Amino acid sequence: MYIATIIPIARGIPFDTLTYFSNEMLLAGTLVAMPMGKRSILGIVLETETLSQAKTAVKQANFSLKKIGTVYGHLSYFEKSIEAVRITALQSLAPAGAVLGSVLSHGIFDYINTEKITDLAAHTKHKTEHIFEEHVCTGIEADRIDNYKRLTRSAFAEKKSVLFVAPSIRSLELWKARLEKGIANHVVIFHSKVTKKNLRSHFAMIKNSERPLLIFATPGYLLIPRTDIGMVIAEDESSTFYKTMDRYGIDIRVFIQHFCRELQMTLWWGDSLPRFETLKRLDANHLSRSFIPEKLHIVPVEPYRSVLPTEATDLISHAQKKKRRIFVYTNRKGVAPLSRCSDCGTIVICKECSLPMVLRTRTTADGAGERYFICSHCASTLPSTHTCTLCNSWNITPVAIGTESIAQEIMHLVGEEHVIAIDDDVTPDSKMIEELIRDVQQMKFAVIVGTIKALSYLKGIHYTIVPFFDRLLSTPSLYTTEHMLRLVMECNERSSEGVIVMTRNPDFPLIRQLEMRKLNAIIHDELELRKELGYPPFGLLLKCSVTVPQVYRQQVRERIEEFFGEMDVVAMPPRRISVGSMKVLMVWIVKTDMNYIEEEGIPLVRFFDSLRFPYKIEQNPERL
Repeated sequence: MYIATIIPIARGIPFDTLTYFSNEMLLAGTLVAMPMGKRSILGIVLETETLSQAKTAVKQANFSLKKIGTVYGHLSYFEKSIEAVRITALQSLAPAGAVLGSVLSHGIFDYINTEKITDLAAHTKHKTEHIFEEHVCTGIEADRIDNYKRLTRSAFAEKKSVLFVAPSIRSLELWKARLEKGIANHVVIFHSKVTKKNLRSHFAMIKNSERPLLIFATPGYLLIPRTDIGMVIAEDESSTFYKTMDRYGIDIRVFIQHFCRELQMTLWWGDSLPRFETLKRLDANHLSRSFIPEKLHIVPVEPYRSVLPTEATDLISHAQKKKRRIFVYTNRKGVAPLSRCSDCGTIVICKECSLPMVLRTRTTADGAGERYFICSHCASTLPSTHTCTLCNSWNITPVAIGTESIAQEIMHLVGEEHVIAIDDDVTPDSKMIEELIRDVQQMKFAVIVGTIKALSYLKGIHYTIVPFFDRLLSTPSLYTTEHMLRLVMECNERSSEGVIVMTRNPDFPLIRQLEMRKLNAIIHDELELRKELGYPPFGLLLKCSVTVPQVYRQQVRERIEEFFGEMDVVAMPPRRISVGSMKVLMVWIVKTDMNYIEEEGIPLVRFFDSLRFPYKIEQNPERL
């Protein structure tokens, strides 16, 4: 009898490893199914030892061992990936099984079981040894396409396959269409929307092809069983979709880096502008002269009380005469994400969780439009006739303007038939957006009003207008400056004639640098500021959130303050999690050094586990 230590591939199991017994010796990297309660879960064997070697541990265990169920087969390729899983789990404060479940699709197990393969590694050529290298590819889309084609040809010449990773299905499909020309017979793609029939066909190519392949995959298919992969290209490096949406928020980019290092692959990060921390780590924070937004124009605007600046409405009217298509960018959806009393300045906030309420429009039963306030956190609502809670005034005025307000204003100016709005509320799915963009391309004059969601779909746009640029710079995020630069570069790429950035503060240092095209100076100054403040990549910010019943609020606060002691900690105002709930969300922002997780990560997790309340620890969060 043998005792096997197994990493479970499941996101709902809070254990790094599980122990089972087997009648046969199983090598590390063997794929198995084992019983867990009333269900069967999948796992990868970490190590196996004889019963005599594990005798003491078995006797001391307070549970009885169960037998492993199905043994699917052994992959040495997976065996070499285990160390990358371990390191990522440690850095992410997540169970190894959760990490593995994020990069290994169950579709791979279905394939292995169907093919009845005992050793997949025997069906693919082993790649030659080679030193891990890490590079970054920046610039406009056309330049990156040329670079990726060159890299693929070079890898194929060396008899190596290339794994191309993108964080979303749509992005992956677009890059496949751009890169497969001339090599379509040697291209396969894996993601959750690929049919079972096509998956079987693609897996057959992985198994049988003697020639190198260009493999496109979303993060869930990173561990494709093909041992001649010599290069990994990870596109859209700055995308937040690389982080899992579960309580652990695992950053798949961390796994990709360690995965390539363990298997000695060349790694390329690609984006119009990768994260500053990646540029700094690879000493690539000096952009080439070709990376210049040559179509950018900074337009100072006067203070205004209308929805749009006068300069913006004049430009739209001019575009209508000249038959030009325009994209108007806004970072807010709805009618108004922020409203306040014009008499006393009091913000309209939710009574339950104290967050600002958003003004939106809905259609009533009789088909009429009706405005109302809604909390985007707990969904509490107030009528549009709501009066100020402080002075009882009815004079409530929108402060921040959303897509609905801007679209309605432009409709009054140029007509409803020329205006299209794109955001999560109006256009929730990709198919609808693509149909709208096709319609716009048939129009001589059109105005698209949209959020960042619309940007990657744009085609045939002559001008982009950013009417509220100052508000982008006031976003409470660690990454505000790089988001702003990335927005400008992508708008510059998708607009054939110009990008118009409107600001009330043309003398603000960052805006002056942008006007003079000094992008390298912006990156340098931002990194120097982060270094001075101890922000990433020179330090670490943790966002620790705990959901507790109201009666335990003070007790939890005292325990957390005692645990962190003299560290740099800021407690955020607590808020209710939903309407009428007796539970509150408590948040602490902790600033510490880069080695904190490596040195204190395990005690940190154990402490929050001891609280016995749901919690989440985010590293370098998008929003504070």
